[in-house]
Amino acid sequence: MKPFNVIFALLLTALSANGQSLRLPAEWEKQERVHLAWFGNDRRDTVLCRVVEALQPDIEIILNIPHDSLSSSIKSKLNNYKIDTSKIHFATDPNVDFWTRDPLFFVLENQQLKMVDFNYSMYGVYPEIIDTPIPDYIKSIGEYDKRLAAQLNIPTIKSDFVFEAGGIESNGKGTFLIIKEMALQRNPTKSLLEIENELTRVLGAKKIVWLKDGLIEDRIFKNFGPFYKNYFGGGANRHIDELCRFVDDHTVILPFIDKKDISKSPVDSINYYMLEENFKILKKATNAEGKKLEIHRVPMPEIEQLKYTYIIDNDTESEFKDFGFRAGDTIYRVPAASYVNYFISNNTVLIPKYWKEGMSASQKQKDQDVKELFEKLFPDRKIIQIYTLSINRGGGGIHCMTHEQPATEK
Repeated sequence: MKPFNVIFALLLTALSANGQSLRLPAEWEKQERVHLAWFGNDRRDTVLCRVVEALQPDIEIILNIPHDSLSSSIKSKLNNYKIDTSKIHFATDPNVDFWTRDPLFFVLENQQLKMVDFNYSMYGVYPEIIDTPIPDYIKSIGEYDKRLAAQLNIPTIKSDFVFEAGGIESNGKGTFLIIKEMALQRNPTKSLLEIENELTRVLGAKKIVWLKDGLIEDRIFKNFGPFYKNYFGGGANRHIDELCRFVDDHTVILPFIDKKDISKSPVDSINYYMLEENFKILKKATNAEGKKLEIHRVPMPEIEQLKYTYIIDNDTESEFKDFGFRAGDTIYRVPAASYVNYFISNNTVLIPKYWKEGMSASQKQKDQDVKELFEKLFPDRKIIQIYTLSINRGGGGIHCMTHEQPATEK
């Protein structure tokens, strides 16, 4: 049997010979518009308003709202910011999740815009190997891509594999970063080779750099239990946009944790070894053109200052009983907080910040250090920091709540 990489190389050669031209654009390429969705929670919608305020001068905004009847009150809230609501296109779809990114995959084929319609399992909560039927409202969230494609008159490419867009990072030239455990968990009946073949077919993958595990707190709250004693995660279950991202076609950003600090938090003590393992993988990796990756490290925010305490009561005891907890017990929820969850648009880069009054000076310094690094990495774009903790506590960040629509040549 031929080695795995030889088989994959032969497949890519055959696809190239047949004129394969599908491409998943990089985020820094020209964008036509950005899609977002109203959440319906004051603290989280404050973050959304800041994001719209930062993006609006440079790009068209499509804001999905659940019902037309809410448009007046939503516009009123937007008007509290430097936002011109007359320039926002409001779309109505009651079954769109706040994390707009995940059901949408825009691809280009000879400059024609298409969408890839992957299956959806609510971040692996409903894998295909279990008998539990997917609730109708979950199915509807996953079918947002088909509804949007119909509205925009964009052709679709169907895939029976399961992926979310927050789980795949593209450099625009066929090199992808993906967490291996995520891909296999979403597609438990598929082999890694089958997954690579499918991503080549529908997204134009030429090379996949497989990273390991992901941030330990990037787990779905309650569904997968605590990851350490009474610590529960609060993320999308191993998304690459919390772990490692491209800056250009051969430059990536990866978090680090200072080894001397790992005793301060069980979260950091677990993540430290995962991050260093992935650093080793990236140091050996090249892009599809054979160029070695340039790696920049950013700190992880001080997670013990960001976690929040939850006391189990009689009403919620049943949700935690299987994990050994009872009413009166204390658990900690750790948000999906990472500086890597940034969003690049036409003239701006939106990055998270975490410090607020009462937090340590070291956390404030981390925010500043990260901003300075991004200013060096994106000298032609404005770097805007947005306080995102309320969004992180909902399971994602700035990148998760936005989805760019690539521009096409007219």
